[in-house]
Amino acid sequence: MKTALVAASILAASAAEARPVLNHVYVVLDQATFDAMRNDPRVSQLLGPSDAGLPDYAPPRADPDRIFLRGRATYLELFAPKNRFNEPVGKVGVAIAEDRPHDFEHIAKRWQIHCPTSFYRATVAWTRSQPPIPWYDSIQCDETAVRKDLSIWAMVYKPAFGRWQTGSETTARRAILAPRRTAGQGQFDVTGLDLAIPAADQKRIAQQLTAAGLIPEDRSGGIVFRGDGWSITLRSANITSAAVTAIRMRVRTTPKSALRLGNSVLKSGWRKAALTF
Repeated sequence: MKTALVAASILAASAAEARPVLNHVYVVLDQATFDAMRNDPRVSQLLGPSDAGLPDYAPPRADPDRIFLRGRATYLELFAPKNRFNEPVGKVGVAIAEDRPHDFEHIAKRWQIHCPTSFYRATVAWTRSQPPIPWYDSIQCDETAVRKDLSIWAMVYKPAFGRWQTGSETTARRAILAPRRTAGQGQFDVTGLDLAIPAADQKRIAQQLTAAGLIPEDRSGGIVFRGDGWSITLRSANITSAAVTAIRMRVRTTPKSALRLGNSVLKSGWRKAALTF
């Protein structure tokens, strides 16, 4: 395993750009946990109010199939069990990102080397506007992007999307989310993600994360991959499906608390919070 990580580190170090950032994380929750995350006012107090997404970030309906919690530069997308994409309960998605298209191209080139036969690239547009608005460029390795339990991909916003959201052609996550602060959002940022991974899949996922530019560090019981301001911890387990065990956040408020939210717990204290499953 260490030999493979060293090889992948050499691939990642072939360019001198900064480590990648995080755009967002999505998780498909069981109904009890989803309802609690949506309805408990203490969640809003800590993380800010939720919204229903584009085009206007309106408050969620009475019976939504997903909600968004917007941070300063990152966000959480939480799905109900019965959702529009038919994603199964427990699935987690990780959107690695860059704020500049030039840096994003470095990831694309390395992933093309890492997964030459399964590399896929697409430009996604917001098609409910006419003409459609270019939204973001996306890349992935299919073997880690179309699984039933885990999806890993990378993205960068398009200048046209930044113009729609902010009036400027920015592609930076923080600038695009800045207008949400007027609605009381922007109260947190995701800083860490803990994943339990089937032993048979750990090597493949570890190599892809390293090829993306994250820096691996062996720790007792797992491997920590450090990006710019965030990290992913992989822990090999005797399981058949990947599972998120914790989402770690930096928050503005400091009260110490532990909220039971369905089958999860949201703990907070001194500018830190963790949603554990």
